[in-house]
Amino acid sequence: MRKLLLATAALLAMTALASAATITFTASEDGGATTTVPTPNASASIGPVSFGDFTILMNGSTNGPGGLPSPFLLQGNTISIQQTITGSHTLDLAVLGIGLTSPNGLTALLSGFDATGLSAGWTATISTDINNIILASSTFTGPVSSGHDAAFNGFTLPGTFNASIDFHIVTNGVGAANLGGALSAAPVPGPIVGAGIPGLLAAFGLGGFGYWRRRLTGKMA
Repeated sequence: MRKLLLATAALLAMTALASAATITFTASEDGGATTTVPTPNASASIGPVSFGDFTILMNGSTNGPGGLPSPFLLQGNTISIQQTITGSHTLDLAVLGIGLTSPNGLTALLSGFDATGLSAGWTATISTDINNIILASSTFTGPVSSGHDAAFNGFTLPGTFNASIDFHIVTNGVGAANLGGALSAAPVPGPIVGAGIPGLLAAFGLGGFGYWRRRLTGKMA
């Protein structure tokens, strides 16, 4: 009986681990094939890596063990992009939280967006979605040294769902940007009254991004 109980406990632990929310990254250039990089963790990063005409660095965290505490659902922080050759391109990146299980039902959601050091002639549209249903979106146009935006939504969350922060960047030659997005299941905690959008984003862990101007190297695995 003792061995059976231990085996059952181990199986339950493995099941819980397997069902925990995880981070996946995707990237596509000029509408081409999408490269998907799944991870087994609630918090993960890739890069710096070479991807087409770009070098990118992506960090993401979702709600779950080893990831974000409630009420946060998903963050895509320090999404660093650099183009070192001439030409105009589009780059689509996403940070996905796969297999979230909480909260459920009608929920107040807060989306936050941040752009730092967006090069002249570039635009960056950042959006949040649940199960491919867009919640909120904001577009930043370069040159911009720092920009913030936030939006509130009500959404009925199912028992298990996926969340995503999507980045659509249109370039106009050599340049760089540092972008971020976040999604919370409720207004973030803390003394943010009167802080405005920058205060909300600071509570999210956004805002004040460093501007990654250094040359990045590597290849996407």
